[in-house]
Amino acid sequence: MNRSLPLFPLDMVLFPGAVASLQIFEPRYREMLRDCMADDRRFGIVLIKSGRDTGPTAEPFNTGTVAHISEIGKPRRGAIPISVTGESRFKIIEELRVHSYLSAEVEVLEDDPEEKAPDEIVAASHDATMRYLGTMLASQGVYKAEPEVPEDPLELSYYMGMIASTASNRELQLLLNPNSLTERLQAGIALLEQEADDLQKAFMRSGPGRDRSLFSTN
Repeated sequence: MNRSLPLFPLDMVLFPGAVASLQIFEPRYREMLRDCMADDRRFGIVLIKSGRDTGPTAEPFNTGTVAHISEIGKPRRGAIPISVTGESRFKIIEELRVHSYLSAEVEVLEDDPEEKAPDEIVAASHDATMRYLGTMLASQGVYKAEPEVPEDPLELSYYMGMIASTASNRELQLLLNPNSLTERLQAGIALLEQEADDLQKAFMRSGPGRDRSLFSTN
C-alpha cells in the first residue's frame, strides 16, 4: 500500500511494536505534529544517513517505520513531549518538498503473519536473544533471571532490535531493512551474538575474574 507520509529524520531506529518518547521543538516539526493530528496521527521515523536532524538537508535511509502518536504532553521549556508506537515498516519511493518538513510517497510494508521461517533459524534466534539478555544482566550484577522472550518469530525479529542497546544505529538499520522474516532473524542472530561477545569480553576484563561464572547454575 502506498501513501504520503510526513517524515521525521532522527538519530534512532524505531522497530514495529516499540514505544518511544520524543521532544518536538523546531517550528517545522510543530507544523508536522499539527498536520498529523489533523489527519491520522501518523508519521514516519527514519534514521539519518547523513546531515543532522536540526539541519535542513538531513538525508535519511530508505527504510523506516510508521509511528502512531499515542499521547501528547504539555509543552515544557519550548518542547512538546509525545509518545509514539512503531507500526509497519515502509520504504521511501519519492521524497516530497511541499511542507517546511520532509515528507514522502512511501510503500507501507505489511508483514504477513503466516510467513514461516525454518525451525532451526527460529531456535537459533531464541538462543541468541537469551544469551544476549543473560550477558547484559550479568554485566549489571544480575545472575538469576528468566527474561520473557516472544515466542512468535515475527515479534522476535523486531524484539531482537529493541533489546540491542549496545548496537549502533547503523547496525540496527541492517536489522530493520530485510523484508524476509528469515533474513531479519538471521541478521538479529548475527547482531546479538556479536554484541554478547563484546559484552562478555568487556565484563570479564572489568568484572568478577576468571574463576567466577557469568551465569548462575541454578
